[in-house]
Amino acid sequence: MSTIWDYADTELPFTEMDRSRHMKDMGKKGWELVSVSSNPLSGSHIYFWKRPLGREISRALPIDSPMTEKPFQKLPKTVGEKTRVSKLVKKYPHNFSQNVSASTYMKFPEPQVVMVVKYRPKEGCFDEFRGELYKRDYPNCIARHMGFNEQNEFVCVSLMESVDAALDLEGVGTNWLDSVDRLLIKYPNGSRTESFSGPIWGWFPNFENLQKFDNEPTAFTVIIVKMKKPKVEETKDLILNPSKNLNKLFTCIAQYKDTEDTYIHIGLDTLESRIDANEYFQNGYNMLIKDLVVKEDSREFFSGPEDFVWFNTKYLKK
Repeated sequence: MSTIWDYADTELPFTEMDRSRHMKDMGKKGWELVSVSSNPLSGSHIYFWKRPLGREISRALPIDSPMTEKPFQKLPKTVGEKTRVSKLVKKYPHNFSQNVSASTYMKFPEPQVVMVVKYRPKEGCFDEFRGELYKRDYPNCIARHMGFNEQNEFVCVSLMESVDAALDLEGVGTNWLDSVDRLLIKYPNGSRTESFSGPIWGWFPNFENLQKFDNEPTAFTVIIVKMKKPKVEETKDLILNPSKNLNKLFTCIAQYKDTEDTYIHIGLDTLESRIDANEYFQNGYNMLIKDLVVKEDSREFFSGPEDFVWFNTKYLKK
């Protein structure tokens, strides 16, 4: 069996003199240096790393075998502060559409695995890629929530019924990527996606609100959260308590890859009540979360309007 690799990149300023320490730290974590390049715009060197993927759940990635994942990035300190976007980036309207009512979530099985994937379409290919992405059927998914950010990157959150269902999707996803390869910008390691997955620790839908706000524009946020090691169990007790459900429509908590101290937070809200990473870390769970996690080792992967939701209608026929 061929090795499935995990990829990451890190940056160090040109002025950083103790580069060997950074390389030793990455080596202790199992990372192997692939190459180094410079980024004059940011005044830094970029280090590209790889290491073999770990447990069976890491094999559940259905999209692209070579996986790339940027390391944790420090979040802005100001609540609501927005990243500046080049004026050259064309703005596209959001559709806020779905193929089935969100209130039917109560009829679906409880998801066991979540997969998060980001795509970068080439300039001039946004509409074509959007059409190809949204017209797909996903026979092994319960639901797939999709949106794009101000940089016109698409993010898809797939909720799966089982690890077997996730593995079954691997070949289908790779074949589909081959068909849209011409539309995508590749990451430095040659992968067409930035993606990760993990088993779901907690699934907390608010069925009443899903029905109440069924016709309202929605938004979702994906945050990768690093817990303080002495606080892991305390943090889990907090975030996995159904009575403390943070988001208006649903909250999903999943293990990040094969780590023991990092989790994925996925929250679905109405557009007006969206909780981004800054709000999450400063005010989440009545401000209790900020003392339990390592904010500088966490990052927001996506936060923005939901453009399209695909639901698997096979579950409605049972």
